[in-house]
Amino acid sequence: MPLYTYGGTPAEVLTTATGDVIPDYPINVRVAGSGELITALYEADGTTPIGQLRSNPTSSAAPGAIREWMCDWPQIEYEYNASGGRTVRWYSSGREVATEALQAATAAGQLATSAAGDAAAALTAAGNASATAATASSAAAAAETAAEQAQTDAAAAIAAVQSRLGEAATVDNLPAVVFDAHRGGAGESPENSVDALRAARAYSQILDVDARLLADGTLVSMHDATIDRVTNKSGTAAQITAAQLAAARLDPSTWFAAGYPDLPIPTVEDLLNEFGGRYVLTIEAKDAASVPKLAAMIKARRLERSVLINSNTPSVMATIKSSGCLAHLWRSASQMASDNPTTIKASGADLLDLDIAGTDAQITAAIAQNYPLGVYAHTLARRVQRDRALALGCRGIIADYPAYVSGAVPRRTASTFGMGTWGPGYVPSAAARPVLDAQGRIPLPPPASADPADAQVLLAGEVSPAPATTTVDVKFSVPTGGSAGWSLLSLHLGADDDATILSSSDIRHNGYTVQVSNNRSLRIYRDDKAAGTSTQLANTTAGADLAAGTVYTLRCVITATQITLSVPEVSGLTTTVTDSTYRVPWSVFVGRNYNAAATGLINIASISAT
Repeated sequence: MPLYTYGGTPAEVLTTATGDVIPDYPINVRVAGSGELITALYEADGTTPIGQLRSNPTSSAAPGAIREWMCDWPQIEYEYNASGGRTVRWYSSGREVATEALQAATAAGQLATSAAGDAAAALTAAGNASATAATASSAAAAAETAAEQAQTDAAAAIAAVQSRLGEAATVDNLPAVVFDAHRGGAGESPENSVDALRAARAYSQILDVDARLLADGTLVSMHDATIDRVTNKSGTAAQITAAQLAAARLDPSTWFAAGYPDLPIPTVEDLLNEFGGRYVLTIEAKDAASVPKLAAMIKARRLERSVLINSNTPSVMATIKSSGCLAHLWRSASQMASDNPTTIKASGADLLDLDIAGTDAQITAAIAQNYPLGVYAHTLARRVQRDRALALGCRGIIADYPAYVSGAVPRRTASTFGMGTWGPGYVPSAAARPVLDAQGRIPLPPPASADPADAQVLLAGEVSPAPATTTVDVKFSVPTGGSAGWSLLSLHLGADDDATILSSSDIRHNGYTVQVSNNRSLRIYRDDKAAGTSTQLANTTAGADLAAGTVYTLRCVITATQITLSVPEVSGLTTTVTDSTYRVPWSVFVGRNYNAAATGLINIASISAT
């Protein structure tokens, strides 16, 4: 039974945003890969059961820390924190030691190689000297023999440690279909953070990050040319040194979810040290000048078959290849429109990744060029996109939502964003997703313009696909009541998960749309994609306003023959229609229909589908 210890400083996880220690904190331990909750936990003696693993209480000598523990599962490398969904890194003690031993053995091998070279040079010099150098020659020969033995010993040490760690992850042992976590899975965790990469490991075979070159040559994991959008500071990356950047933190509470704490900005070296060789990585060199430095870091760790260097520029492929590394080229939809597939193949890229917005003909023409590592599609958010890419012959799926798009994460019956972070697959149909607020609610504002695409609609991937006969509850509240306060909260049950605009003039799915309005009007529509029509089946008005600041439930019950819509908190507010046109596994969407006169915020507190 393996002994586990926390792989880092407890303060990184078990403190509040202001640094206060959190004692007696519940920890949910899960199986790496499946996410299955482990309930059979034991103290370090291997026999004393632990009912619920918690951080040490205030009375402990180390409050907030996590004691050692055991379980029968050998692959415990992460767990999901009970508060806020934060990812925590766990190590089996033996594996942690083995990792350190591998690093030491690799360093010994490099030193032995250097010593062998020095000895050979000394031997040559001694042989060319006069007879009086016989002693030096003898010493040099002995040094050469010792160096050769050191090389052999170091190689044996590396082999022994690697056998304990298991086979290194390389492009040569990737599966037939590969899921790549774009920016670490930017839709499900804060982009380009260590948290994101740790969370994405269970659902992805490749971890994707961006690399920006700072003024002093340091490479950091950052997408934009400036640090303004994702950190609590501002400035241009190329004009900032690592020392200056040390004062900044990623601040996902402003752009991801309000309950998410600030995070450190990782360097590329940090990521290579933690993930290199254990997972295949693809690192996009946002600055072409960073390629030689990236290549040197990869080669120093012997990761030439484990890490790809990525660029959007075909001419950079030659630089990457000449450095001895694997080359990954991506192309946008606008570039694909004018690209010549033969010319792009001649760039020397090992892997090509194409925009899923490209045409079928463009994608299949590229696939026909037979890239060594195949053709991938980016950046996918929905399973219908995944299915199209695979049907066209793409090998890889690059996704912001790897847990959801891969289908590897089990469907939940209730949302988890009340814990302060997004669950898998909350995908916006509009240009941007709202920031989950401090109460763990989705704020749905009125449309920002007269464009129906500005009406916020979110796929609730975490609870999708819901069963064909199901009960879906959307709990919501509004900050202002009255007929002028807000309008048209909608729940859409679609036959697939493609992007949705809740507008009667743009029907994109077969399925049903149900609504509640500020004056307690309940409406049921049947949507026909082929006909482009939305047929109203019911419109029941209770004639009174819903109160501000009160949590209500929009409930839709679908049986084999009927659809019932209600707001259970309001007596008598219900309507039922008999309709069995569609009964499929439902993709669940929550949003507001487009209405040019819509006003007021609608807060979604939870979504469930049983």
